[in-house]
Amino acid sequence: MEKLTKKEKKELRKLEWQEKLEKEKRNQQLKKIGIWVGIAVVILAAVGFIFLLVNTPGNSLETPINVKPVSSSDITKGNKNAKVTLIEYSDFQCPSCAIFHPFVNQILKDYGNKIYFVYRFFPLTELHQNAMIAAQAGYAAYKQGKFFEMADILFNKQTDWQGLADPTSVFETYAASLKLDLQKFKTDMNSQDTKNFVQSEQNEGSNAGISFTPSFILDGKLINTNPSSYDAFKQLVNNEINK
Repeated sequence: MEKLTKKEKKELRKLEWQEKLEKEKRNQQLKKIGIWVGIAVVILAAVGFIFLLVNTPGNSLETPINVKPVSSSDITKGNKNAKVTLIEYSDFQCPSCAIFHPFVNQILKDYGNKIYFVYRFFPLTELHQNAMIAAQAGYAAYKQGKFFEMADILFNKQTDWQGLADPTSVFETYAASLKLDLQKFKTDMNSQDTKNFVQSEQNEGSNAGISFTPSFILDGKLINTNPSSYDAFKQLVNNEINK
């Protein structure tokens, strides 16, 4: 093999260096292309997610549901002549119900006489061991005109009583804090009439198609997927009021 002259060696090194620079340049371009492709994928995914979110049935009131008409036997709050009626099927031991409870309270505060609220018992006894007795405590408080006050306590203190083998004495303490007639409260909480009322609301809800808690029905239409924020909840109510 012929030996390269100094000049040829210099030219060869120059060519190798230029080739290296070109290679690095190509790699940089490929990286930039990869980054832009990645950004495009993320944008497309976000747009697709938003499209699905906007068009998900749960974010509209698309499912009419035939629950029993509101009557004098219902636990209610607000203006019975209001344009909008909101019915909730709920379980005092349900963590999601506890999360939505402040939303409901705020809705009732914000809309006042524009909305009529109906609470119905739907204790998920197969999941929550104290759901039934908690519902009975709520109904016993209702018998003395303090249902919503008791509901606030039961939801706010849910973690205190949900795991107890028998939370009866704790519920009696809550009743005492509301200045209820304790003997009447105890009698009503354990009466067959109370048990029958709670069970009948649960049965009626199940027969109508209620399967989860909290289930909200706004003017006869089931909110398929519960809103993820108070503002989203409020928007659903606004949409109904503005119809």
